[in-house]
Amino acid sequence: MLEKFLNGVKINYTATDDVYRIYKENGSFIGLGEIKENILKRDVIL
Repeated sequence: MLEKFLNGVKINYTATDDVYRIYKENGSFIGLGEIKENILKRDVIL
């Protein structure tokens, strides 16, 4: 799922519409994602 997210694929994800910080499983920060209408879209990747 992380690889798809990093490649710009929109992913179905149930959460409140907002901007979220995205972390790898090891805890390192990779960027921001935005959820609108239960779809997660990458916003900023560092």
